[in-house]
Amino acid sequence: MSAHGPLPPPDASHYTRPDGVPPRPSVGGVILRPLTLDTATLEGAPGGWQVAVVVEPGPYPQLPKGGLEAGETHRDALHRELREEAGLEGVQIIRELATLERLNYARTKWQVTRYYLGITTQPEALPPLEPGYRLAWHPLETRSGQVPALFWPEQTRLLRQVALQLQRNGTPF
Repeated sequence: MSAHGPLPPPDASHYTRPDGVPPRPSVGGVILRPLTLDTATLEGAPGGWQVAVVVEPGPYPQLPKGGLEAGETHRDALHRELREEAGLEGVQIIRELATLERLNYARTKWQVTRYYLGITTQPEALPPLEPGYRLAWHPLETRSGQVPALFWPEQTRLLRQVALQLQRNGTPF
């Protein structure tokens, strides 16, 4: 939130790279938690799935994400970001989902974010290390395709794709 209230949502100009804006390698996660779990297969039972949403200071719900630090792999960075922003540890990374690109909100860097699908069975998250961040679990409605509305539109679209796969296959694997 700015000193003048909530930030306006991103617009189409966030998705066109201006000349001279440097890239920033980033990583993000669609992290699912089954409402009920088959511990033998780690598959969610018919009870459904929840998705981890990080709420940054202010009303800005989004998927956990962040930049790579020197020498980090994408997977190492994802595990670090999950702990820092969401308080999640031991997330099982299933597969890569997509690489999405856009300007950061300040329009100073071109975010190149590699998103992964992960599953956690952690019943309670630890407190996030980032001040002001909090984790919220939202239902991922596979029957209706309804997903939480996120601050960044491309993240909402990515969640819809995951929900459709869950609807078709019954599993994120």
